[in-house]
Amino acid sequence: MNSCKVIVHARQFRAISARTNGARRAPARYHNLAAFAATPGTRVSSGRFASNPKDSSSVLSNGYTFPNSRLRVLTQVDDLHSLRKSTRRFSTSIHVKSDSAETAPFIDDNIADPSSYAIPTFKKGDDVLTDLPKGTRILSFGDVHGDILALYKFLQASQLLHPKSTITNPIWDGGDAILVQCGDILDRGAEELFCLRYLTSLARQAPKHGGRVLLLHGNHEALNANGLFHYADSKGNEEIEVVLGKTIDAKKSDGSERWRIQYGGNEPSRWAAFEPNGWLAKPLYSSMHVAAIVGKTVFVHAGLTKDHLDTYGGIENMNEAARDWYLQEYPEELQNDDGYGFKNVQEVIDNANLRAKTASKTMPECLGGGIGAASPVWMREYSSPGDSAPTSPLAQKMIDDCLNDITHDVQRMVMGHTPQNHINAALKGKAWRIDVGASRGVMNGTPEVLEIIHKGGENDDDVINILTVEGDRIPASERQIDGFVFPF
Repeated sequence: MNSCKVIVHARQFRAISARTNGARRAPARYHNLAAFAATPGTRVSSGRFASNPKDSSSVLSNGYTFPNSRLRVLTQVDDLHSLRKSTRRFSTSIHVKSDSAETAPFIDDNIADPSSYAIPTFKKGDDVLTDLPKGTRILSFGDVHGDILALYKFLQASQLLHPKSTITNPIWDGGDAILVQCGDILDRGAEELFCLRYLTSLARQAPKHGGRVLLLHGNHEALNANGLFHYADSKGNEEIEVVLGKTIDAKKSDGSERWRIQYGGNEPSRWAAFEPNGWLAKPLYSSMHVAAIVGKTVFVHAGLTKDHLDTYGGIENMNEAARDWYLQEYPEELQNDDGYGFKNVQEVIDNANLRAKTASKTMPECLGGGIGAASPVWMREYSSPGDSAPTSPLAQKMIDDCLNDITHDVQRMVMGHTPQNHINAALKGKAWRIDVGASRGVMNGTPEVLEIIHKGGENDDDVINILTVEGDRIPASERQIDGFVFPF
């Protein structure tokens, strides 16, 4: 049995030590102090986390509702000095015992550096790849949600990893294959940064062999960029704090933690990492796509319609809008890294809310929405209910019209977002639903990968298979849904 010991340093933001009437500690189900202290009857040592007395929530311009319970700071403290002093540094020893590589910790001296999360810079035409050699393998899988074991199994099933790859060291062995990950790497799991490093490492390796890795925006990437962390796992928050916190401290305010004040106690390291113009905006998120065409297939997180194409100006314009949004410069009033620009706690509250609203108001509509919305990262008309034909009577016409409008001889759409028990195709084989709920934070489903062999069949038709972790290659004909519940 092998064991390894890793000493890590982290920053923990403590707005004020939380306590309740019965001196209870914050329940584990609360992801941050703000959410805990916002519950009825919960007090803090020098004040109360309270909603804006004028408004119980802030409705954002893109359709999000930003609950005040997710963005709370102290509304009553003796002075702002208490807030500035409300952090502490700690060092802890993590002892990991492992029998296999699958439970070994990821160790890398540069894991806090943005370059560890960089993907090739977007270039015009990268989102429309139609001039492919005959026989090119196109692989795709759905939502990962912070589960490194699920991600590793996806990649094993895809047959893109070198035999010497481990869960801590991915080695591209896919040649000129193209991998498309359909979004939602974030939330619900404990290893979000780990998953990002793994995928972005492959994205940097693949072009050296003629291959590519395309990463798509999901609704959970959009939520995190807006400071909405209600789907974040508490251990995921810890991972981000341990990995990035100290380095962001050094970069933003010369090693102090004063920069954290402007985030109002709402997971400052997470927010700073994923927001527009944030820690990972330029190296990663500005080069991801809302949608991409590869061969005869269009890939998107939740779905596309003709209305999307008409409203947003096509796939290329959607991707450009998302890229510009992530690279935007925030106004001066949101750049308070020294932490001394606030006169009182109310100013901190107002500034944190302004940060959230600024991101939301400037966010392109193709990334916006919410539960039930019809945007490319939220819609479910093609994918719901899982493992069954879509219930929307308009779904077939919607997807037909969209594919016809895209041109490029695009014949199908691949999407994640809505969990299925198995990868399947609906709407006359035009809607491939590939989210299998593989994360332990979702359904702990069995990972499967969609494989498309470009012009690999007769008459230059594509050949489509489903790849399993057991090494099976299931033909598309066995996963068609046509107006009934598929009998898996």
